[in-house]
Amino acid sequence: MTGSKMSQNYTDGARRAVVMAQEESRVMMHDSYIGPEHLLLGLLHAFPDTVQTALGVWPDEMRDAIVSFASPGPEDTSEELPFTRKSLEALKAAQRTARELHSDHVGIKHLLFGVLSVHSDRLDRALVAAGVDRDSAQTRVMAALTQG
Repeated sequence: MTGSKMSQNYTDGARRAVVMAQEESRVMMHDSYIGPEHLLLGLLHAFPDTVQTALGVWPDEMRDAIVSFASPGPEDTSEELPFTRKSLEALKAAQRTARELHSDHVGIKHLLFGVLSVHSDRLDRALVAAGVDRDSAQTRVMAALTQG
């Protein structure tokens, strides 16, 4: 996302979460890509309290659930890892949500809402395994967004 047009209106916190997603993918040696599950891990790493409030589970529980469905791949030392189609959908959903709520910037809650808006195999299985009710989580995030 570095230098991309997409990141220009992201808050520092949202950018940090995306950078942490790349680091989470690299550390966990995941197939050399950034998926929605990595975006959620980046949010967990950078903003555990926000994610816990939204998802209703402890950050460690969510991290363990994601990691349990991920099989390590070869270590990648590329400077940047590509985003999957689903993670790009999550980033676009975050931008769309910010726009709809008349915000000039995409913040961490917009990003979290965007991640919860997409379905991908690893993310879906991890949310179920951690006991997260996606609809309730989305409702909590949207309530936090509309309350300011």
